[in-house]
Amino acid sequence: MAIASLVFGICSILSVLSGPFSFFGIFIGAAGIVLGVLARKQEPSDVATGGLVTSIIGTLVSLLINLACVACIYGGFKMFDEAAKGPQMPVITKSLEDLARELKALEKETNRRAEKEKK
Repeated sequence: MAIASLVFGICSILSVLSGPFSFFGIFIGAAGIVLGVLARKQEPSDVATGGLVTSIIGTLVSLLINLACVACIYGGFKMFDEAAKGPQMPVITKSLEDLARELKALEKETNRRAEKEKK
């Protein structure tokens, strides 16, 4: 049981690197914690302690990473909802209108100068 706890702890730590499957690290780490506690009760050893420690670390890291991902996704949805309700487009639209007006004025002036040069 001590070796299984150590293997589960290492797998739970490595599951953080697996991307979308990182939530499995929570369950693998919890199983490793149970096995580590049982192994330490039967026969205390360094392997059982190492399994318990790695399982605890793996479970906590997996839990924190998954909570951070959920918070990021929730924040993204909230940001998109706020953007859909009140977009900041009037400022951009006004700037584009000013730019179009200035380009038309520049075009008229260029055409006028070209006509003077032809005469």
